[in-house]
Amino acid sequence: MSLDDFGNQEDYSHFHLGKGSQEIQNRYSDEDYNRFAKSYQVFKNELFEGKTQQITLDWTLEQDLFINGPAKLNLRLKSSTNKGLISAQLLDYGPAKRLTPIPSPLEPRVMDNGRYYMLDNLMELPFTDTPHRVITKGFLNLQNRTDLLTVEEVIPNQWMELSFELQPTIYKLKKGDQLRLVLYTTDFEHTVRDKTDYHLSVDMEHSSLILPHKKS
Repeated sequence: MSLDDFGNQEDYSHFHLGKGSQEIQNRYSDEDYNRFAKSYQVFKNELFEGKTQQITLDWTLEQDLFINGPAKLNLRLKSSTNKGLISAQLLDYGPAKRLTPIPSPLEPRVMDNGRYYMLDNLMELPFTDTPHRVITKGFLNLQNRTDLLTVEEVIPNQWMELSFELQPTIYKLKKGDQLRLVLYTTDFEHTVRDKTDYHLSVDMEHSSLILPHKKS
């Protein structure tokens, strides 16, 4: 694949979110809020395991999938108040050997002309057993659902149809791999840590995830 091919896909896989509607509560108990605020990694671990206030959806792939470009969420939802955040993360879920996102030292002080012209460590991404890996993620303020410079009213309990793209990526998945999509409100790493007592309702039947990919 060349740089010109990045995100330049004409094939898409559509994943419908389900039937009926589901709710996402925003406010956490004081105990949970303080735990997550103290360490967003604790929040992320519980989020990926389906233990926070969220909607969790899993799909088992029926064929190889080479994601190339930005995933897109089409959602029909409503907020119980006049504001709201919707956050989403897409995971390659299940135990497997994967490259970790953070490099580890392979050999200390063997590379010349490193930081401040000193010897630097040789680093590599470890290939190790992991329970999951984040493929992509995205966050949307419902008042900026069209674009960042347009502020729109959020009318309580009125359905809205919106779309937003997650971060563009390149990621290879194999037949039988499991995709996990988590939808939630406040993210303790990336968004305002909102304590407002509200909930979002998501119309699952009229919502979908679209993944751009190379031809099989």
